[in-house]
Amino acid sequence: MQHSLTQTEIVSLGVLLFFLLLLLLAWGRHLRTLTPTRQFLKKYRRLNKLKKMEWHTFERLCQYLFTLEGWQVRSNEKAGADGGIDLWMKKWHKEAIVQCKKYEDAKVGIHVVREIYGLMHEHNIKEAYVVTTSEFTKECYRFVEGKKIVLIDGKGVVARIKAVL
Repeated sequence: MQHSLTQTEIVSLGVLLFFLLLLLLAWGRHLRTLTPTRQFLKKYRRLNKLKKMEWHTFERLCQYLFTLEGWQVRSNEKAGADGGIDLWMKKWHKEAIVQCKKYEDAKVGIHVVREIYGLMHEHNIKEAYVVTTSEFTKECYRFVEGKKIVLIDGKGVVARIKAVL
């Protein structure tokens, strides 16, 4: 028995396909915003642009940069407060954690660096990074001496962006 579609069924199928196509296009746009590209990096290769970005975009940019440097990076899955860790990273036999601080003018203070140091011990991680769009206080640089904590200021982020472009 052969069943032919009624005009109403054909129209309904057409509408369904149309909305499915719209959904796929929207999903594709969404995925492109989640996966940064070199074009995305070019947009932020100047410090003034970097300082104006949203905090979540800065975290995504850091995640992408570390990925380009050979790390397997995952963002913190926790919704809301992240407990001081924005990114978890692995490269060969080592693991690291990252705290991203998006500031326009304020310097990152010692409390942020001490917090990441405590989190290294809490999670038994041997290496950490604190990345900012701004700068660090002198006290931060003194504190990390002899520790496996890397401080990357806004100029350092811009340099890393330019290095991969």
